Amino acid sequence: MGRRYRVLLVSSSGGVLLDLLALRPWWQRHDPVWVAVPGPDTEVALAGQRVHWRPELTTGTKLRVLPAAWRALRLLRAERPDVIVSAGTGVAVGFFLAARLLRVPALWVETFNMTGPPGAAARICARLAAAVLVQRPALLATRRRAVLIGELY
Repeated sequence: MGRRYRVLLVSSSGGVLLDLLALRPWWQRHDPVWVAVPGPDTEVALAGQRVHWRPELTTGTKLRVLPAAWRALRLLRAERPDVIVSAGTGVAVGFFLAARLLRVPALWVETFNMTGPPGAAARICARLAAAVLVQRPALLATRRRAVLIGELY
């Protein structure tokens, strides 16, 4: 079967969660642990999974990025993931910053509905990511380190 990796999946609710859940055939072969924003859909979808619940960071909470990165650093040291995967939102920023400091590869999944310019969290995380996984061929030309994975669902 091959090596089992410790995979840290970072998600908020909605489409971001759906993208990461669509990767289940891959991550269920490994040792997944989640960092998720509490919400009705995340709590139901992640029932039975190992989850660290974290609040969402929005554009109005920019000053919280450094404390969030510090908490992420502590969690990464405890969990010791081999790779981090996220499809978005502010909660991922602190984890991508901490991953860069610890030299843990992070993969950014560009959501399918992304057709225009990326938001602030997406720009930061994509810049810090080892690779940007895109679902649309048109994004290969506009995203650095882009790898086409195709539509997830």
